[in-house]
Amino acid sequence: MRRTVPYAVVGVLIGAIALPLAVAGCESIVDQRGFAATPGSVEKLEIETQSREDVVRLIGSPSTVATFNPNVWYYIAQKQEYYAFFKPAMLQQDVMQLNFNDAGRLASIKKYELADSRDIEMVSRITPTAGKEITVLEQIMGNVGRFTGPKQDSNPGAPTTGGI
Repeated sequence: MRRTVPYAVVGVLIGAIALPLAVAGCESIVDQRGFAATPGSVEKLEIETQSREDVVRLIGSPSTVATFNPNVWYYIAQKQEYYAFFKPAMLQQDVMQLNFNDAGRLASIKKYELADSRDIEMVSRITPTAGKEITVLEQIMGNVGRFTGPKQDSNPGAPTTGGI
């Protein structure tokens, strides 16, 4: 007598093999981006004694410089966690703001963390433009009759026959 395996048992066995493989493929990835100072280098910054060149030599060039004030430098570091295809989650964000005086000396150091950040709302206004809005049909019909045949020049160019 031939013995058969019920379909439910086969489904459970396939599920028991496929589920761990699927879960292992969705492991989270932690990504560190931005400024990464060498240990102890930030503590060596001294206010009123170091110039811009000294700061660059000590901790490196800034992540960005303020748009309207070149005396404000920002060093930005972020740590994000990615999980499969979902939106990444921000785990940690550190921003160090260095302010320089007019003489180019380090004036102050401010540090900001993720708790200090704020979401920025996008403005949904539309900038008006000159002219009028026309539909696709108006564009097509507006060009009817504007096209002419190829332009005929009275002097088409140099003669094609012979030289001297």
